[in-house]
Amino acid sequence: MTRRSAISELPVLDFSSAEYRNAPFPVLSGWARKWKIAQSDRGVELLDYELCRKAIVDRNLGTGHPKLIDLLGLPEGRPLEYKRNSISFHNRGDRRRDLRRPLVRLLSEEAAESFRPNIRKVVTEIVDAIPTDRPVDLISTLCDKIPSAVYCHWVGAPMSDADFVARTSHTVQQVHTREPRHTPSVVEGFEALIDYVDERIADRRRTPGDDLLSELIRAEVSGELNADDLRNWVIKLAEANTDNSSHQIAIAIIELASRSDIWARLGAQQELTSRAVQEVMRYHPRTISTSREVLSETELDGVVLPEGTPVFANIGATHWNSDYYS
Repeated sequence: MTRRSAISELPVLDFSSAEYRNAPFPVLSGWARKWKIAQSDRGVELLDYELCRKAIVDRNLGTGHPKLIDLLGLPEGRPLEYKRNSISFHNRGDRRRDLRRPLVRLLSEEAAESFRPNIRKVVTEIVDAIPTDRPVDLISTLCDKIPSAVYCHWVGAPMSDADFVARTSHTVQQVHTREPRHTPSVVEGFEALIDYVDERIADRRRTPGDDLLSELIRAEVSGELNADDLRNWVIKLAEANTDNSSHQIAIAIIELASRSDIWARLGAQQELTSRAVQEVMRYHPRTISTSREVLSETELDGVVLPEGTPVFANIGATHWNSDYYS
């Protein structure tokens, strides 16, 4: 009979160590070579490729977002109400499926292709506006501007709103710091974002176009979404907009530009760019781990996980697994 282990018997990972902070991916990779599963001060840590994959699709491992919001101590009000009703709070089932359906259609691979010409135009304008006669901060002049400008295009907003979108996205994404000291600024950011989204929805109701927000409004009119779901999706698209995309763009530039031979090759063979970006996202992903919560007692790799246990799939470890990537 296979022996079942308790969480307390697992090896302990120290994410606060200088070694990890200086080189997280090599350290994660080293841990993964020794252990499939471990523990840390935040919960159970999965380091094995197959265990991480299982955790991401396992219906008994739900979203960890409610516990994250509890940890921040978000007060009652519009930001907390938005969080409770957004897709991040819903586990797999009818409600989550209904929320996803319009976005799956509107952001499908085919639909995404239809955005490409306008996104290319937005990016070209941003790149052309970068000064070439002096050093510049690429985060503010390029990385932040691209996703926030694309969001403005999606919601039919003037490009002058892009700085507000970028700034607010960075602010509200502080929910993921797990630091209650950021709660006041997170609340303030969400309040401003909710007001902004309400204005954008009202504007597109009056003057619909061919943008994503107008399509979402049509989905509401047809009964696919209700008014609250529509609003929550437009907030969600802004909430997750700049912070994640900006950081991944910056990471790609750093990783590729620091390898002069690859950088030069991409300039000469631009058809390789897509593959290069995909490889950067494997090698150095913006998100190192993703959280789940045990919905009812379960077992992973012989370890008993009680209900409510936080579980983290360490993507950064799996992406460096030489059994799957070379």
